[in-house]
Amino acid sequence: MNFIENFLLKKNYNIWVLNRGNRKEHDKYIEFYKEKGIHLIEVPELVSEVYGRRENDNLLKILYSHFLLLKAVIQSGPYDLINMQFVDPWDLIDVILLKYLMKRKLILSYWGSDLFRFEGEKVLHMGMLVKHADFVTFDNKDLEIEFKKKYKWSKKIPSRIAFLGLPILDIIDKKYKIEKLEDIRKKWGISTGKKVIAIGYNGIPEQQHKKVLGIIRKLEEGYKEKIILLLQMSYGGTKGYRRSVVTLAKRTGCEYIDVQRFLTNEEVAELRILTDIYINAQVTDAFSGSVCENLFAGTLLINARWLRYKEFETYKFKFLEFEHVDEINCLIKDTFKEKIDVSVNRDLVWKLRSWQYCAPRWEKIYRKMCNNK
Repeated sequence: MNFIENFLLKKNYNIWVLNRGNRKEHDKYIEFYKEKGIHLIEVPELVSEVYGRRENDNLLKILYSHFLLLKAVIQSGPYDLINMQFVDPWDLIDVILLKYLMKRKLILSYWGSDLFRFEGEKVLHMGMLVKHADFVTFDNKDLEIEFKKKYKWSKKIPSRIAFLGLPILDIIDKKYKIEKLEDIRKKWGISTGKKVIAIGYNGIPEQQHKKVLGIIRKLEEGYKEKIILLLQMSYGGTKGYRRSVVTLAKRTGCEYIDVQRFLTNEEVAELRILTDIYINAQVTDAFSGSVCENLFAGTLLINARWLRYKEFETYKFKFLEFEHVDEINCLIKDTFKEKIDVSVNRDLVWKLRSWQYCAPRWEKIYRKMCNNK
């Protein structure tokens, strides 16, 4: 939706959208699609049913659902370009078939840390399919490096780093101009003088909430009473895991805010603004949008050394770093002793991740692939 609204629509592209997954999720945007003149590719109910539980269906049924999907897409065309946003093995098979059946150019767009989750035979099988792409984009430098490391033939395919813009940045910028920080903190029930420390930005175990909370639990009481922990677990992970994180947060002795509901962009922007410290201890990551939003909002990032973002090596971002989680408490204490100037981060993130700068890069790629049509 972000890509559609902030790039494709603003550049007046004709857009076709396909959804074969959760229809309830798709239905949230139906009115938006209709209002903006976006074409919806309707697929038979069987396609969505099989997609939702494909590992439990027989092979013939799965193959038939793919046939129905391809038929629906071909009949809804023609198109000038196919851009696959989020490269999934099963979906990639269909996309490659569509490329040749419809004789159209194909762009594969990797974002987040997708490539880091592919291992062993899956990497090999994916590589056989990815070879058929006409162009590949990456949402960060680390993905590009990982792609070239995993696929020795990758130099044969044109590629480029093309960040997805972050609409939250515009909202943060606007709120800073028209709202007071005290009012935003008050809206979220945050007392004056409290330091808000965010741990992770979703509910998956890979954020290592429990390990970080276990360390913070060891802080002296004098520090604990000055801290509010922010646990944003609006998506990802199981209910059981999120519940266990909240239980551990209670045991730290710190006040905490537990967010597990869906948030609007306005609310996400407010959380970024009111956060004083963001602890990033993920197992793996690739310069995520949430990290960038925190940096832009003026939050002090305490980052794990194993998360060696190439952007941090290229640009002079200001942040604190730990090699072992045991060091986190010392860094937290340091922030009480002196204020660390992170103002340089704001301009760096804006030039990397605002749509003002990202849209022209995508436009150049699209024009090249569409032969300037």
